[in-house]
Amino acid sequence: MSGPLAGLRVVEHSGPLGQLAGKLLADMGADVVLVEPPAGSAARAVGPFVDDVPGPNRSLNFWYHNTNKRSVIADLETSEGASTWRSLVGCADIVIEDCAPGELDGLSLGYSALGEPRSGLIWCAVTPFGQDGPWAHYQATDMIGLALGGPMKMNGYDPEDAPGAPPIRGLGDQGYNTACHYAAQGILAALLYRDRTGKGQFIDASMHEACSSTTEVALPYWFTLRTDVFRQTGRHAAAQPTEPWLYMAADGKYNLIFGVGRDNATWAKIKAWFQESGFGKQFGEPRFDDPAVRQPGKGSPEAAEIMAELGAFIAGHTAEEVYRGGQERRQAWGVVRAPSEALDDPHWSDRGFWAEVTGEGRAEPVRMPGAPYQFSATPWELRRPAPKLGEHTAEVLAEWLGQQ
Repeated sequence: MSGPLAGLRVVEHSGPLGQLAGKLLADMGADVVLVEPPAGSAARAVGPFVDDVPGPNRSLNFWYHNTNKRSVIADLETSEGASTWRSLVGCADIVIEDCAPGELDGLSLGYSALGEPRSGLIWCAVTPFGQDGPWAHYQATDMIGLALGGPMKMNGYDPEDAPGAPPIRGLGDQGYNTACHYAAQGILAALLYRDRTGKGQFIDASMHEACSSTTEVALPYWFTLRTDVFRQTGRHAAAQPTEPWLYMAADGKYNLIFGVGRDNATWAKIKAWFQESGFGKQFGEPRFDDPAVRQPGKGSPEAAEIMAELGAFIAGHTAEEVYRGGQERRQAWGVVRAPSEALDDPHWSDRGFWAEVTGEGRAEPVRMPGAPYQFSATPWELRRPAPKLGEHTAEVLAEWLGQQ
């Protein structure tokens, strides 16, 4: 077994909310055992499904979020299942669960009954709103997390692009996954603490608080100036309007432009490039020499002129020409790609990013995101695909508990 967390045992009991936290540890080498009820984790009911046919082993969403895990069936509401859970927790270094606050404690299977007596155990509970407080028992989905946490208020369109448009939810389970990334960070920090002291601890990971901490400039503006930011098309929310960052190229695709010539060296290159094509003839005037006046969002007439010329320049070139040419001149510019175009990007293939995942109902492997980081000594590895329901029950009980 490889990976920086090889040798660690993790017991997980989670559904759509907490499953990524276990995946992150499993993909780094930990032995993660997903304990599921007889009907399976609720995450197995989340589509899309292979050939659009639902089934406990056919969820592509589950396939991605549960790589490198093993599945054990245990009904925690029965004496046998509860006994299995207690025994597995007794062998674990880490527990991850996304049950409602107090649910496991009500069965005498939570941290108060099983975690506190074991001084070295790290227990992480991922919930919508945390373990206490007035909202602790409120229900939430990923979308509700993004709405109540603030990110949704910041995503959307300029009024001139879509008059009266409501806030927009970012897809990809961003609320759930943000909570799980913070949960994984907390677990890794707790492991470092345990290495020094031998002591584990309880980690209370709240999706609401995790989402609220990712609202970029919104909280600082409110805390310091009592000013709300507003949504803008394809760029950061802001307290005052900023120039557009999206421009259509000659081939109908869009370029995303993050700043133009923020230092004088790159400005000289951009200026020469524009002027070779007959744009920005006025850019040689001294009033454009100060980087501060070229910075978008400050309201200077020079910045407005630069962005207007930029739009005209892009309209006369293909999106790829603008992207490559901008990058050659040290500009953070890109092309707005469809997912299908991103899949064909040779950069990812060259870095070995993709993983080929197999499962029920699919003869050919499915390509999914793989290694998000490169370790020189302990490489990321797809050791096994997402488990079928209960696939490893006998194996784990024999290996961990010595049951035959």
